[in-house]
Amino acid sequence: MNAFNSVKRASSNLSSALAGGRSVLIHGDAETTLSRASLLGEQARVALIDPPYNRRTKFHHYNDSSCRSHWITELRSNCEKLRDLLSDDGSLWMHIDDAEMPAAREMLDALFGRRNFIATIVWQKTISRDNRTPISTSHEYILAYAVNKSAWFQRRHKLAATGEQEARYRNPDDDHRGPWTSGDLTAKAGPGRRAAQFYEVITPSGRVVKPATGTCWRFTRERLNELIADNRIDFGAGNKMPRLKRFLSEVEPGLVPDTWWAGADVGTADSGKRHLKAMFPSLVPFETPKPEELAARILHIASDPGDLIIDVYGGSGTTAAVAHKMQRRWLLCERESRTFFEFTLPRLKAVQEGRDPGGISGAFGWLGGGSFEVISAQDQLSDAA
Repeated sequence: MNAFNSVKRASSNLSSALAGGRSVLIHGDAETTLSRASLLGEQARVALIDPPYNRRTKFHHYNDSSCRSHWITELRSNCEKLRDLLSDDGSLWMHIDDAEMPAAREMLDALFGRRNFIATIVWQKTISRDNRTPISTSHEYILAYAVNKSAWFQRRHKLAATGEQEARYRNPDDDHRGPWTSGDLTAKAGPGRRAAQFYEVITPSGRVVKPATGTCWRFTRERLNELIADNRIDFGAGNKMPRLKRFLSEVEPGLVPDTWWAGADVGTADSGKRHLKAMFPSLVPFETPKPEELAARILHIASDPGDLIIDVYGGSGTTAAVAHKMQRRWLLCERESRTFFEFTLPRLKAVQEGRDPGGISGAFGWLGGGSFEVISAQDQLSDAA
């Protein structure tokens, strides 16, 4: 138990550990942790979990083989408790692969309601090909669900725009509102479109233009004239199809995330392994770590600094490491003693002490800091009694 004593432990009681805004690492199982946490009245913003995929495989650090009915029953129970711990604008993000993705999706639809489904993210877990298989598998999934999708949408964050994207905004006409880009003024014709959206427009050069067959104008003639009067319509040299001016100063900054997350942007399974290997060069590598950049994108989209993040399948500790570096509070548990003492606890101590330059440390200027408490399985069980 000496490893526990080197990390701040104000209490072995989970209630007092979470009180006062502290992060908590638990050596124990998900069921006990969630049963105890459900009594606290503490709401989390994000549950980010990487449960066993049930691949019918035995890894060095854990056995990933279970009867499907047992696997889905245990996962459903834990996800239900996680849902109840989330705030109204909270969300659950689950890593999964093809082995059980359909079953996980069906289970989460039932728990959260299909209306609260956010997206299925496809993550490029590897860039290289595996020539030993008939078809090389290069992706995994992240299933995202909101407690209340409308509330979640109001609080979610876009991704940062790149310099290339911002460079698309220019100001060739010296508009006082600043740089702008232009957008199409036509829309697909069909049910719901009004007759007032079908008309001809005379450009400043006198050319008569109209939407292509099967399309119509987005606005009525009256509204278009108002936009022209406000210098919000671009005719190019004076004779092109009109386009709507969209000003950089008026758009919500950033990019809406899409469902394809390339390894070049958020890391791969190999980059996650290299990061851990650099931290623990003498250990048998942890087989399935996720790259910190992947977790960081999720936490950026779905949370704010100070929010509580929960992961009850802690593994090597990626979720907590990223949350710590991004100034989020976290509650993480890992039940396998070997994993806990070889990777989870030492890794989070290294993060706290500024001895982890890898992952997202450079991007966030991480040099160490903060604190967390550690609770053993025995402490946890006695606390729940």
